[in-house]
Amino acid sequence: MKFVSGPLATLPWQQQLNSVAAFAVPGMALWLPSGYSYGAALLLIGALFSIRKWPFEKQQALTLWFAACIFAMGLLWVAMADPVAGLGQADRPAKFLLALPCLFYAAVFGTRPRAFFWGLVVGCIGAGALAAWQVYGLGEWRATGRTNAIQYGNLALLLAVLLAVFVATVHKQLSVGEKVLAAVAIVAGMDASVLSLSRGGWLSLIVAMPFGLALLYRYRARLFWRVIVGLMVVGGLMSVLNRDMLATRWDEMTSEIRVYERTRDANTSVGQRLEHWRFAWDAGKEKPLLGWGVAGYTQEKQKRVAEGLYKPAIIEYKFVHNEVLDVFVKTGLVGLALLLWFYVLPIWMFWPTGERMRAYEGGDPALRRMVLAVRLCGVCVPVLYVGFGLTQVFFAHNSGIMFYLFSLILLWSMLQGLERSRPVA
Repeated sequence: MKFVSGPLATLPWQQQLNSVAAFAVPGMALWLPSGYSYGAALLLIGALFSIRKWPFEKQQALTLWFAACIFAMGLLWVAMADPVAGLGQADRPAKFLLALPCLFYAAVFGTRPRAFFWGLVVGCIGAGALAAWQVYGLGEWRATGRTNAIQYGNLALLLAVLLAVFVATVHKQLSVGEKVLAAVAIVAGMDASVLSLSRGGWLSLIVAMPFGLALLYRYRARLFWRVIVGLMVVGGLMSVLNRDMLATRWDEMTSEIRVYERTRDANTSVGQRLEHWRFAWDAGKEKPLLGWGVAGYTQEKQKRVAEGLYKPAIIEYKFVHNEVLDVFVKTGLVGLALLLWFYVLPIWMFWPTGERMRAYEGGDPALRRMVLAVRLCGVCVPVLYVGFGLTQVFFAHNSGIMFYLFSLILLWSMLQGLERSRPVA
């Protein structure tokens, strides 16, 4: 498989390092402890050793806007820090701030998409193998990987979706063996998600599916029905392999919803979420502009539970299990606007508009397909994160922050490199 650029050894050391990072972020994310951090550390090392060059290079306007958005999110997490935890909460905003030099550095020195592709393959197979070992080998009731089950399952699903996007878009540049290996990896990544029993992650597919299918139909209409058939096959395979587990999990969810509707029982996974959402929405409406703050949110929750307005099950949780409601109740509409910006801006950065893609018409078709693949992956990350955030405060976890930031930084770096390689008419 040849993805636009030449042999790795012929590239400048910065691009070689970036390509290793592009492999490491998805490739090591889920089956090694803190695996998502290794690629990020490589980018930071590259930024430090190239400090005499990248700060003086002209950056695209969208790069600067994304940097401003990252900085704003760092400030938001300063505002959302738990005062009881002290400096223990500094790691979240620190990750956003440390991502800034990595963004500027990576945007100057491109990254090879080939490395990211193989990272996705290894990451999916590693996640699937670890999940199968934990459930079938160790007898655990759900796969948790090296983090918690929800983060693990959702990120495994994201890896599988990104790999599927790559394969669907650049399949003409893959050998038969590479296609087969990628198909096995996609199934492994999705199986890891199923074995994690993370029901919320699959809601993200409902959110993402219309985006993906609409874009695929627009730019690769011939593949549209093949992808539909492929999705049906994979879905059927997942159902057969994990039939009892999926049926049990579905019955639990529907039962818990019915019980909550009748009795307000919040002592179940679904019931606790629904009760917490009810509290967050009611409290947030009372202070809609700036919210209650973390301390005020905690105190008000304890007060209302003591008054019998809400069930005690929500007391032990610091987060609302919904990204939007959590930010809204704690920081109001101001914080919510920043969160939505953090979702929407990357979608716009990568969205393959007609004008953006027309620049590649009449040129190298392999380059055009690769640009489209990178853009579609860049859209998938925030769209799926919106879905993840429906039932989980995903950015409250290191894995959620790190994968979002550094997968987007690397995809943006790939896109910048590909655009610079386009011949000037």
